[in-house]
Amino acid sequence: LHAAWQPHRVHNREDAMKVIHRSDSLLMLEDRPWLLGLFLIAMALVFLVSGMAMMAAGEGLWGLFMALIGVGVPLLIASLMVQRVRLTFDRSSGQLTRTRRSIRGLTQESHPLDRLVEAFVDASSDGDGTTYRMDLRLRNPPQILPFTSYHTSGRKPEQMAQAVNDWLAGSP
Repeated sequence: LHAAWQPHRVHNREDAMKVIHRSDSLLMLEDRPWLLGLFLIAMALVFLVSGMAMMAAGEGLWGLFMALIGVGVPLLIASLMVQRVRLTFDRSSGQLTRTRRSIRGLTQESHPLDRLVEAFVDASSDGDGTTYRMDLRLRNPPQILPFTSYHTSGRKPEQMAQAVNDWLAGSP
């Protein structure tokens, strides 16, 4: 795991990422970014109401522009970023499966469990600080499989990586 792991961002989606099942033969992790989804819906509604108010005040073109752009941009962001991700590690089937569900549909990819080397924390730094994401290192061929499409502050990526590595080692 990343040795200098320090959260720096206020934005925190820890409550969305969790272990949903753990046994000797099965480990399931899930990320449900419901706070981001609610924020984007609220943002779209604010712009829609503002645009409608502008149209009612006689500024039809600007109100229509405000409503279309203000609703369209959050919906576009939601369609690209808001997705429920579930990782399933199944010893009985020998499979690692990543399932992603969003408004664009369901995608699922599976890999043989014996390709999994480890889970680790990837760090991304910019002017606002450092954020983290749990990734899976696969072998034959070498591949990095990210748990989520985003990096976040908080300790959940580290906790999820530790849960995967403990499960792989046979620890509870």
